[in-house]
Amino acid sequence: MDEKENKLNEEMSVDNDVNQENDSTLEEKDGVKYETNDNWKFDAEAPTLNDEMFEGIDDSDKSQNYVGNKYAAQDSAMPVNEAYNNGNNQIVINKEPLKFIPLAIFVAAVIAALIVLGVRYYTVPNGKEGDMMNPASVVATIEDNKVSVGMYNLYFSSVVSQYEQYANYGYYDLDTSKDYSEQYTTDEDGNQITWLEFFQQETLNQIKTYNTFYSAALKDGITLTSTQQDTIDEQIESFKTTASEEGVALDDYIADIFGDYCSEDTVRLYMEQFYLTVNYRGKYAAENRPSEEEITNYYNEHQTDYYQINFSYLATSYDATSDETKAESEKQIQEYMSQITDRQSIIDLVPTAYADYIEQDAASYMESDSTLTEEEAEEQALETYEANVDGTIYGSESPFGEDINDWLFDENEPTGTVKYYVNEETGYAYIILKTEQATRIEDETYSVRHILIMPETDDESQTDETTGETTYTDEQWAAAEEKAENILNEYNEGDKTEYAFALLAEANSADTASTTAGSSDAFGGLYEGVGLGEMVSEFESWATDDTRQYGDTGIVKSEHGYHIMFFIDDCPSYEAQIITDLRNEQFDKMTENAQIDLHDSVIEKANEKFLEKKKAENASASDNTASETTSSY
Repeated sequence: MDEKENKLNEEMSVDNDVNQENDSTLEEKDGVKYETNDNWKFDAEAPTLNDEMFEGIDDSDKSQNYVGNKYAAQDSAMPVNEAYNNGNNQIVINKEPLKFIPLAIFVAAVIAALIVLGVRYYTVPNGKEGDMMNPASVVATIEDNKVSVGMYNLYFSSVVSQYEQYANYGYYDLDTSKDYSEQYTTDEDGNQITWLEFFQQETLNQIKTYNTFYSAALKDGITLTSTQQDTIDEQIESFKTTASEEGVALDDYIADIFGDYCSEDTVRLYMEQFYLTVNYRGKYAAENRPSEEEITNYYNEHQTDYYQINFSYLATSYDATSDETKAESEKQIQEYMSQITDRQSIIDLVPTAYADYIEQDAASYMESDSTLTEEEAEEQALETYEANVDGTIYGSESPFGEDINDWLFDENEPTGTVKYYVNEETGYAYIILKTEQATRIEDETYSVRHILIMPETDDESQTDETTGETTYTDEQWAAAEEKAENILNEYNEGDKTEYAFALLAEANSADTASTTAGSSDAFGGLYEGVGLGEMVSEFESWATDDTRQYGDTGIVKSEHGYHIMFFIDDCPSYEAQIITDLRNEQFDKMTENAQIDLHDSVIEKANEKFLEKKKAENASASDNTASETTSSY
């Protein structure tokens, strides 16, 4: 061994000693020492930051279908064309010579980098976002955005919490006290998957959706409004206050709620992504209204979706646990079907089919009203079920499956016929009587934007303690009117576009239900597809005036204040729905075309840690219940 080789080995030995010394100082967390093998762990918990922030954004099928009063339910490899050692320590790749780097020198360089940056930089997430995020933090890359472990945890906890809440109301067959990796559901393609896999899919879908529109918003130069920035700051201040009261650091408090490596940076970015997504989609809606030709063509391709049908039905239990119980359930269905000829015949079967439910409801009525007799309570419960044998579905819905939909909406199928649908997952069968033919949804609707200017209150304002209504002075009304006129003048002096009006609504409107100042995904004072009778008369009269043309503006006074109006259209409800569907179809295409690269091993660790946490929580809850039961004796 020559002198140079001895010196190199000595240097590498020193480097390895330093590296081992660094490893020995790594902290332990949850009993795990973070080594260079990337064996780190993190938490994901159920509480959400703000469930409402996600409602309506995601256009996937999350809606609940109701019938009457019941639920119907890698590293890339460089392509090498030619590679050989020509004896001069050169490798030729695609005929371009590259200097060969001895492995020992390469290893030494890696070790040097680890000494400078630290082992943790490559093996342990740092809870940062954006440019401050280290390589170990990356769960996925979507377009140009790197998604952190903390962000994945936050989204995951929001998704799980949402479904757990619905499951507690009976909308999903999900036992929140059991292992989600051992319970099954079906995905949108009808494949059976575990609930844990389902939650992962939903989490990644939401992350992909928000990052897609977030990137588009940044490229389009869209920024947060001052109100949105204030809301984010207020949320962080709320966390700071609670963390201080509990005597913990802010990032530790946030990580305890949403999972390890979720920090103040993560929460801020999470909310920014939400608001910029809403802002981008709002701008798109204002600037991209479909033409009459597009609406007509879309309708011709999806006619049935814009029809509705009324029917009558009877629900009965269905036991699919064995062939024997299935046979018994099928026999019961056939007996009921043989007795159904019209709506009244279904009502006549209610006392028998719903006997157990009637008894349970009657007992509940008697508990809440001690003056009711058993007979009176049962009669009240019976009347409730008899009044709820009718349902309505739209062509775009399929609560009973495609076969039942095809039958109901087929104009060649006569009324008075009966079919049944079985949902083994919920344990119910629905016997359906076709009572009429489907009809197109022709109800008149209108779409407008508005900016609400309310009179400002002071000591002279009077509020009725019973109704909560405030009486304003003439001076207050006059000041509100002047403000409304000034805002309308500002609009007229500008480029007078729908988007310009929407921005003024975001900056000035007191109606939080139609702007991002609220908790929904509304933007720019938009009310779309409004049915008659839903708004105050002054508002509706202006919007439904036959002389209105797109882009008309005006000021309307109502009991709530002054409404600065922007007219969009007045049309049958099916046309309003087509406009929404066309827009959502474009949004879906944007999301589908977005590229996402996943770090599967990191996601797998997240899911494993979540299951560990959930198991511990369930065990603790079980112990507490047992303790309370014992102490009650």
